[in-house]
Amino acid sequence: MNKLNINFTNSSEKLSLKKIFGYALGGVPTTLLAGVFTLCYVDFFYDDLKLNWSLFILGQVIYMIVNALNDPFLGQLSDRTDRIKWGSRRIIYIKYGGPIWALIFVIIWFPWSYTNQILIFLQFVVSVCAFDTMLTLVVLCWMALLPEITSNIDQRNKANLIANIFMFISAIPVIIIQLLKSYGLVAFQIGNIIIAIISVFCFIVVSYTCKERPEFQKDKTFPFKKAIKKTLKTKSFLYYLGYNFTQVFKNSIGLTYLFTYLLILGNNEIALLGAFLVFVLVGFGSNYVCIKLRPKWGMKKIIVRFGILNVIGTFVAFILIINPMTEFLIWFAFIWTTFFGGYSVFNYPLMTLSIDEDELKSGSRREGMFLGMNALFTKPAESIGPIIATFILEFFGYVKNSAVQPASALFGIKILFLIIPAIATIIGLVFIYFHPIDINRSSIIKTELDKLHRQKLEKLS
Repeated sequence: MNKLNINFTNSSEKLSLKKIFGYALGGVPTTLLAGVFTLCYVDFFYDDLKLNWSLFILGQVIYMIVNALNDPFLGQLSDRTDRIKWGSRRIIYIKYGGPIWALIFVIIWFPWSYTNQILIFLQFVVSVCAFDTMLTLVVLCWMALLPEITSNIDQRNKANLIANIFMFISAIPVIIIQLLKSYGLVAFQIGNIIIAIISVFCFIVVSYTCKERPEFQKDKTFPFKKAIKKTLKTKSFLYYLGYNFTQVFKNSIGLTYLFTYLLILGNNEIALLGAFLVFVLVGFGSNYVCIKLRPKWGMKKIIVRFGILNVIGTFVAFILIINPMTEFLIWFAFIWTTFFGGYSVFNYPLMTLSIDEDELKSGSRREGMFLGMNALFTKPAESIGPIIATFILEFFGYVKNSAVQPASALFGIKILFLIIPAIATIIGLVFIYFHPIDINRSSIIKTELDKLHRQKLEKLS
């Protein structure tokens, strides 16, 4: 009994560096596999293999449906996995599903045909659906590990920040693989095989360094419909969904439209390097500051305060840079919005509080269903963002693939760069303001959760 209590205390309050870095390493294959796929699959099937546009659109519709619906089903699959029979309900899918995901990634880039449109279409649909299904299963289980291996919110924030840093660094090889396409298909295929091998290694490290806690082995599971209803009855989660929708929306038009932002930032290599440095130094620096402020202010108060300053600075900057003579101030606006947007480091840890709260009510941890329902409601924002951004560019007369833009287009880019994200931030702050879990409630949940976990361990023993 004493041994169980000691293990519980350690896992509840502080993670070892081995576990933190072991968990964070899971962000590497997430970026490598998903990054290369996102950048290359359209170019590969639509441009290289010349898939007919009507078949391509049909395939995208099928992909969109699968992409939206598989999250809650796979989340439920993970939650209901027999932990006693299989030894885990998260690690098993990372350890064995990860290599399968990497194998599917490699197979995608070997054409079934170069001329037969039906075979190319079938390969396209099978590839994107199989890839997304395994991505969802593995990444969902990896994310679900974090709140399960520690109930300490500061430890979750720390592990999440390190994972974000790993994911950012992993974006460099993604760009390199993209450049390999210019050297031919074979070079591209070899590069992707190397990416897959690295990813498998990372999955293995995660599976051996992160262990699921024993007190959840006998948690009650719920049927699919009941699990959805119980998830959507969690008030804090509903407010989180509204907030996270705006975050996903902003991210979808962030770096994606950097090629247009450079037209007002300088439109040269120095401007690109400067944007990169701001993103890294200011962005991750702000993430660190937010984590340090968390014990004093709590996540909710940090998001509200930083968000308000973000919005105020954004509107002031927009008024100033309307005049071409003061357009150079756009860099100050960029630095300001990046720093006061650093609360994004709390995006996922904030949701884990809803998972904790639900466990107190239901007696079971159900990270999989929460992650699945979150994806179901927020993934549309990934498409809505680019749709609105494209409409704005077209409305203001943006000239495609041109370094010289009319004044109206530059004005539209300024709106896209500053005003649209500010509006999204305001909407998100409304949801956060009414979010019921503040620093005091979070502390109470942590205390009650520790008691519940101790009771579960005692029953298990």
